[in-house]
Amino acid sequence: RRLVLNRDGGCTIDGCTSRYRLEIHHIIPRSQGGTHDLENLTTLCWWHHHIAIHGRGHNIDPHSPPHRRRIIPPGHGRAPPG
Repeated sequence: RRLVLNRDGGCTIDGCTSRYRLEIHHIIPRSQGGTHDLENLTTLCWWHHHIAIHGRGHNIDPHSPPHRRRIIPPGHGRAPPG
C-alpha cells in the first residue's frame, strides 16, 4: 500500500489533483482476474474510488497512462489492448 501511495503521490485520475483520503484500487478487479501486482494498483481519492468507480459502476481504462488514468462509463466495457 505504501509503495503505491508513494509512487503515485495523489489521485491518478486525469485532471484530479486531490491528495485527500487516498485509497488503493485494483485497475483490473480481482473478480476479473486482476492481481495485487504494483502494475495493477493505482491511487484514487475517496470521491473517485467510492462515487465514480464503486457507486456509479465506472471502470478505469487499464491502457491509460499511469498518472493520467481515464474512467470508462458503465456499458462501455474495458478498452481493448493496444
